[in-house]
Amino acid sequence: MSGQVAAPAVAQAKAAPTLLIDFKALNRWPALCLEREVEVAQQILQARPENMLRVVTWNVWFDPLYAHQRQRALFQEVLKVAPDVVCLQEVLPGFAEVVRKCPDLLALYDVSPCDVQPYGVMLLVRRELGAVFSDMWLSSNMARRLVSAELKGRWPGMFITTAHLESLNARGLRKQQLAEAARWMRGRSHCFLCGDFNFDDTKTWGDWKEDRNVHAVEDLENHILQEELPDYVDCWRECRPKDAGYTFDGLTNPVNCPDPGERMRYDRVMASRGGYAPKSADILGAEALDEAKDWGLRPSDHFGVLIDLEVLEACSETAPAQSKP
Repeated sequence: MSGQVAAPAVAQAKAAPTLLIDFKALNRWPALCLEREVEVAQQILQARPENMLRVVTWNVWFDPLYAHQRQRALFQEVLKVAPDVVCLQEVLPGFAEVVRKCPDLLALYDVSPCDVQPYGVMLLVRRELGAVFSDMWLSSNMARRLVSAELKGRWPGMFITTAHLESLNARGLRKQQLAEAARWMRGRSHCFLCGDFNFDDTKTWGDWKEDRNVHAVEDLENHILQEELPDYVDCWRECRPKDAGYTFDGLTNPVNCPDPGERMRYDRVMASRGGYAPKSADILGAEALDEAKDWGLRPSDHFGVLIDLEVLEACSETAPAQSKP
């Protein structure tokens, strides 16, 4: 989430038909029925080489606008690519509940049990990987936390963490949160940090509101990654160094993102150096929902990010995760 969420009526006034929203019904999420999609995903997973890992990260948008339809469309798209690990941010309790009760998804994935009140992050990990979940609160004014999965099956010791760093103009707090995440992952083998970082690698939050970038290149917020995670690589940049890779784009996703100037690559997959070779990177969620093709509503205000990596060497089970001091 990169800014204040526009009220659904505002989004509708721009591009959608008038809707009457039953706010009481927003807590009654319909069951997810994904049997056919899961069958296809299972075939893809079985055909994937054992040295390849596919990771998806996606901020799912907590706005009530067509929330149930967007959830279904998002999982349909995720299952088409059958990731080994799915990292989700901005997950509402109702969203989480139906995922945890969906037998189709549970046939493929273990799901993190961590609380998502008032909203939070979630991991789905391919069952064969033997995930053991843990979590840690971050310093935050927005109830942000880390959720991690340590693998015990294939690649034992691999440690995958998802986060939703502080939103809006909170550069100092995001730096502190990244430092806390670095301590949490310290001593682990083959780590990932995935999620919505809420900053871009070419401009700083809010720069698009000015006639020119307020922050010079040497002062980009993105430099905190070099300071706090010097042994990690940005997988999108490794695979597509010249592609802006916007994951929050008010120009191409105007119904979900009301400011056409906000075009940022907020969402990242960061991988520890040495154990992986990033092979490909793609965007998910660029197509409108079937129910809203005439006005262009996408599954989320963010696009998802898909990364394929080759696992180059064996993992090792080392020190336990470091708790926050």
